[in-house]
Amino acid sequence: MYKNIRCAVVGSINMDLILSADRIPVEGESLPGNNYSYACGGKGANQATGLARLGAKTKMIGKVGDDQNGKKLLDNLKTNGIDTSCVSCEGSQSGLAAIILEKGGKNRIIVFEGANGEIDPDEAADAITDDLDLLLVQFETHNGVVIKAVKSAIDKGIVAVVDCGPAKNFPLEEIQGVTVISPNESETKALTGIYPEDEKSMIEASKILLQRSKAKYAVLKLGERGCSVYDGKDLRILPAYESEVVDTTAAGDSFTAAMALELIRSGDIYSACDIGNKAGSIAVSRMGADASMPTADEILNIRR
Repeated sequence: MYKNIRCAVVGSINMDLILSADRIPVEGESLPGNNYSYACGGKGANQATGLARLGAKTKMIGKVGDDQNGKKLLDNLKTNGIDTSCVSCEGSQSGLAAIILEKGGKNRIIVFEGANGEIDPDEAADAITDDLDLLLVQFETHNGVVIKAVKSAIDKGIVAVVDCGPAKNFPLEEIQGVTVISPNESETKALTGIYPEDEKSMIEASKILLQRSKAKYAVLKLGERGCSVYDGKDLRILPAYESEVVDTTAAGDSFTAAMALELIRSGDIYSACDIGNKAGSIAVSRMGADASMPTADEILNIRR
């Protein structure tokens, strides 16, 4: 379905420590946990795995530490068929995310950037080669890395899709000309000052995003509500697919990877976002980050 699409992802590669409990503790409180586990994650690595699982030729551009976690993270990328020739293993310490997962699938995450904060912007930009069809970036690396990578892609005529996580007031004016800008609800608030609670606020926030980034589309990820698409004229809301929520970690990454590939394949942003919603519905039904990424066959089997 997507096997002829050539992609690169510039972003974070983390080891995830997942702690499961009935609820999140309040300040000063200790609670018994239900279990814990380790999983390979990082928004960049998740999206690279999402692309590769869907059949795309995928190159990861990033950095891990010269440590045990770094070796495991690199091996995991290779196992998923991802080109790791542009992943440096000379970082001081691999990135780590501590995820507290409460009953019902909601989570709280603390991220230690480690080697992700040591990616060289020029090296990342140089790894964006002319033969690529798609670049995915997120905000889990330093701003300069994102800016230089995006500019390199735009200069080469490569479609650039920006996942605006985690939430921060990123200088969108520095990446003008991207094809898609895609924040979730909290990221939309951080970038625009507007929480997308209804159609009016979605339009207002989307207008600001397009004005700042000059993107072709603003795609807001709205969790259980699905997503909205704004093209500068009209707003359309595409509803989510029903799913039993186990863990929402990386659901947005799954959405972004699938949405971007379908956009390259079909050129239809609405079809792309519908595919993204299907991918997200599968991801939330599974535990873990990159382990929850679906295959193309699984997405095609989703029906309302």
